[in-house]
Amino acid sequence: MPGYQLIQEKYLTPPQPAGKGFRANNRRIGFLDFLRELEGDHFPYHEESSLLVVGLEDVLLSSRPEMKKITLLIHKKLQHSARHFENNNCPWVQIVFRNDLVRGETLRVHHPAIDLPIHLIFGSPPPEIISEHLICYRCSFNLSSL
Repeated sequence: MPGYQLIQEKYLTPPQPAGKGFRANNRRIGFLDFLRELEGDHFPYHEESSLLVVGLEDVLLSSRPEMKKITLLIHKKLQHSARHFENNNCPWVQIVFRNDLVRGETLRVHHPAIDLPIHLIFGSPPPEIISEHLICYRCSFNLSSL
């Protein structure tokens, strides 16, 4: 069942050569625009949507010192949209990160300024290791409660 695919930009094709990385979805959208579209009166996505969402790191960095509050708000908005994604047979939505995804006790993005607590949005799914150099994290649209 599809959901969110959390992935580092360096693992996508492109920039990886064809067949060496995860195929990038076609429709690139900023994270704030993605949230705005989810809040509209009409759910904009369907089975042919191919979303690649960028900019979550920037949203979280700009939300300091209220980062935890913002992550919980984002989690709530995504959770509220889960049934719409599922009812419309939407494929995997790629959430792309420039910096390293690190899974220890929790999943976070290792940004040079501060670790970003994305586990507060997506939980801490196990890594999906495709090869030694290809790793992503997948979670359903129906995010678990925090």
